[in-house]
Amino acid sequence: MTFRELTMPAQRFFPALLLTGIAALVWGSPPADAVEQQGGHAPATSADGQHAFDFHFGTWRTHILSRRRSASGASQWAKMTGTVIDQPLWNGRANLEKIEASGSGRHFQGLTLFLYEPASGNWSQQYADSSDGIMSEPAYGKFENGRGVLYSWSGSAASRVLDRDTWSNITPSSYHFEIASSADGGKTWQTNFIAQLTRLEKAPDYRTPDTPGSGPEHGFDFNMGTWKTQIRASLSPLSAPGSWSNLQGTHSVYRVWGGWADIGQLEIDGPGGHVEDLALRLYDRDTRQWRVYFANSKSGILEQPMVGEFKDGVGTFIGLQDMDGKTVLTRNVWSDITAKSCRQDWAISTDGGKTWVPTWISTDTRSEERG
Repeated sequence: MTFRELTMPAQRFFPALLLTGIAALVWGSPPADAVEQQGGHAPATSADGQHAFDFHFGTWRTHILSRRRSASGASQWAKMTGTVIDQPLWNGRANLEKIEASGSGRHFQGLTLFLYEPASGNWSQQYADSSDGIMSEPAYGKFENGRGVLYSWSGSAASRVLDRDTWSNITPSSYHFEIASSADGGKTWQTNFIAQLTRLEKAPDYRTPDTPGSGPEHGFDFNMGTWKTQIRASLSPLSAPGSWSNLQGTHSVYRVWGGWADIGQLEIDGPGGHVEDLALRLYDRDTRQWRVYFANSKSGILEQPMVGEFKDGVGTFIGLQDMDGKTVLTRNVWSDITAKSCRQDWAISTDGGKTWVPTWISTDTRSEERG
């Protein structure tokens, strides 16, 4: 529920993360001391805060006060009311919040993705609304003594502002949320957003109605539902491009908001354990393109998006990736789309797109009717 544009740069990209997860399936995970020797951190223990947001799951009524500034610079509070639905992902190590609210001449839909990062024990949150379908840069933090605090930066490079998101007064039936900003590095704070939430005594309904259509915002409509997936993955496409592994799993896709947001969850089992990935897909009405953001439960990091669109029944998405110390182009192509099956091809390019090295081929077969 954050309404801001942040400027903190993100430096991580999806496909290397996914291939790392797949490698763990095939070869097993490295021991904790090996992770530390590589400059990382050993996973947090079960006593960490990975279930800190469990209180949040369900359906809530929210009453909002949001500070606005007039053209003259005077501030005033605007009132809004709405509904929040929070859905657990990855057994609570992630959750997706939907909010719809109206008041003071405004109506909006938004979503916030919360991810738990095992290496640091921190949570991140990133927000997008229907106006542009762009995820904000993340806020980071954790819960201590029943109170959650996440921090981020906003403003321009010349005028940085520290933002603080706080969850407090948490009970089974209510909680309080605030956003405050500091222009002096945290010495003083001004509250700009206040929400009081009360649980609605009804089962959460995660289904999202949608109006069928043929515009670009319906590009992923074919993908709604549950699929069985067969995967061939090249774990080291630069150093060993001919080495492939065969895997299988499930791919579940459902709408978050009709016309501009959906999410897919991929689960794969292998000799090294269980891998969970998600793809959050947001439609930008201005550019008429989709941004696809990826995350993996082993890292808890939302990667920079791939951007693209569907033309003549084929979807092409382009992004960047760090691999073996190089920044390379990444391409994801959806093809052979029917009511019961579809195919994805992933490839990387080290020469600016002149040539491409395949990294991933998957074929999905529908296992139930679309959602």
